[in-house]
Amino acid sequence: MDNNQFSERLIKVEERAKSNTNRLNEHDRKLENIHELTVAVKEIAIETKATREDVNDVNTRLKNVESKPAQNWDKIISTLIGTIVGAAIGAIMGLILK
Repeated sequence: MDNNQFSERLIKVEERAKSNTNRLNEHDRKLENIHELTVAVKEIAIETKATREDVNDVNTRLKNVESKPAQNWDKIISTLIGTIVGAAIGAIMGLILK
């Protein structure tokens, strides 16, 4: 191998090294972008979990609020039935004891 061939090979190797360096730099930038995206997705997942917990809490509280009128209505009906039955028994007892 003479000097001219050696020089040509050296030039090709240096060009390939520059090309590889550029490719590695581009891959480093892409890898950094992927890392930033991964961190962002993790933060979104944490926020989503917190939001889901808040929604579950609100659902529980809403169910409690919605059930109160039904509980009050049940109490009113029970009281009315008790009053009517008590009055009926009182009336019957009044008629029997007369």
